[in-house]
Order: sequence, then structure tokens, then C-alpha cells
Amino acid sequence: MKRMTCFTIILVIALFVSGCGKDSTANSSSKPIELKLGTKMSAESLEGKAFEHFADLVKEKSNGEIVVKVYPAEQLGKGKTQIDNMLLGTQDMYAEGITYFDDYDSRVQVSSIPFLFRDFEHFQKYNTGEMGEDIQKKLISQGIRILNTDRNFTRGPYRVLLSTKPIKSVDDLKGLKIRSFESEFYSDAYESVGANPTVVAWTETYLAIKQNLVDAVTSPISLVWSMKFTEVAPYMTLIDEYPQDIVIAMGEDQFSELSKEQQDILIEAANQAGADAAEKLESEVEEQIGLMKEEHNMEIFEIDKDEWVDAFSDFHQELDDTGVFPEGYIDKIQAIE
Repeated sequence: MKRMTCFTIILVIALFVSGCGKDSTANSSSKPIELKLGTKMSAESLEGKAFEHFADLVKEKSNGEIVVKVYPAEQLGKGKTQIDNMLLGTQDMYAEGITYFDDYDSRVQVSSIPFLFRDFEHFQKYNTGEMGEDIQKKLISQGIRILNTDRNFTRGPYRVLLSTKPIKSVDDLKGLKIRSFESEFYSDAYESVGANPTVVAWTETYLAIKQNLVDAVTSPISLVWSMKFTEVAPYMTLIDEYPQDIVIAMGEDQFSELSKEQQDILIEAANQAGADAAEKLESEVEEQIGLMKEEHNMEIFEIDKDEWVDAFSDFHQELDDTGVFPEGYIDKIQAIE
């Protein structure tokens, strides 16, 4: 009887140890959380590299527990389609300018109104102040979470106009077939000064210029080289029409499924990726400008910015009448010190 009791005890201990070993193996082989990040930018662009850097930071900070897979160049669809995908849960994140989220809060459209903001500092005060915070709360209620809360992911660092003929003044815009993105206000702004805006997908813009469907495109300077725009539009005008940043947005449902620690990792990585990208931007842009001059015989023109601001000012005054923004909203933006 004693021998049986000892044997039973040994067996129980063996089973217990064996069971613990199986649990340990299961935990160590558990799969990481995989998150899909879509963007319209090419993998070779400065922004494309920054998104990969974000993915690397997430993997590092989470010790491999979270893996972000980047899908560049609209592989997951056009901008609005990717946002729909994110809300449906078929992809997790989308990185782009905040104007792409105008279906969920129309106020974000002010971000791409030409010559409304004085400079990037003015723009950032709007984004991180009371007006910007209210927009972020509204987006969260609509199922969209902005991860890079510092709003420091600079796009640009300034905007240029690439064209098939020299553009030196506002008068040169008259009749110009200029590429527009999906923004009614952006198109209307250029129509107000006599241009002829046409909506063309970003990835199709090079071909549209080559086929004479459009004569010009505006772009952050940092994206011009990777898109090869100066091959077909060798005249560059430094317009700096509006300051610009990138938001890395995530579906609120997907975000809510993560632990607080995992959420913090994503936010921290997004903010760090933005800061690191901004630091590299200036030097890389200067190098690319040199390449465009050398290989595409690109010419650069500067503008009298006061002239352009004055030309668009009538359009700014008309914005309050559209009913899209709260009464006095444009004046309140312009009054930010």
C-alpha cells in the first residue's frame, strides 16, 4: 500500500511538471499581434521609410509582441477605401494627412486650405490646442484613434508646385490644369484664382502629367524625387501653400482590444517615428533637390507670398458661409497667436 502511495505521488508530480512544461512551451510559441498599416506612399519615399521605422520601433519596444506590416503605394486601396477597411477591421491602421478623414469630422478640411495658416507653428498650435483636441475626441467617437498625439510627423517640410511650364505668379495659375486630391475646398480654392483643378489619384499623377491630362501637381518637397515628378514637370515653384503633417490613425475597436501597455507602445513609437523623420527630412530634401537639378534640369522659382495670400483671401472669407464649419471658425483660426 505504501509502495502504491509513493508511486501515485511520483506520478502526480510527473504529470504536474509535464503540464507546466506544456504551458511554458505554449506561451513561448504564442504568435505576435499582427497589425496592418496602409499608406499611399511608395516604400522608397522618405515617408515610406519613416513608416517602416515606426514598425521597427513597435517591434523593438514590444519585444516582438506586436508586429506592424506596412503596405505602401495604395496596395490596400485608395485613401477613403483604406479608412473604410480600417473601420471594418480588415486593416488596422492608415497613415496620411488628416484631411482624408473629413467624412468623420468636416473641420479637418481646414488643414488643406491654401494660405490659411501663417506657418507650421501656427498650424501646430491649432492641432494641439483646444480646437484640435476637440477634433480628436470627435474622431474617437467615430471609431478613429490618432496614435501620434504629438502631431510632430512633418510632411514637407514645405510644399511645392511642379509644372510643365514656369509658374511665377498668381496670374500664371489662370487656366492651369492642376492635380487635386479629394477635397472640395482645395479644388474650390484654386478655382477661385482661375485654375482648373482635376482630381487624380496620387499614384496616377505622374502618368496624368505625361499624358497632358494635367499640367501641374502640388506636393510636399520630400515626395517629389520618389514620385519622379520632375521628369515630366521640370519647373518647381516654392509655394508653401499650407503646413502639413501626417497622422497614423488606428481603428478604435482594434486599439481598445490592446492592453494599456500595448496602446502606450504604439503611441510612443508613433511619436518617436515622427520626431526622427522630421530630423532627417531637411538634409535628405537638399540632397534630392541637387539630384533633380542634375538629372532633370529642374528650375526653381520663388513667389511673393503676400500676393498669393491676398489672392486667396476672398475664398477664406467665403468659407464661413458654406455651413461646413462652425460660425466664426475661420476667424478663430486666424486669431491664434
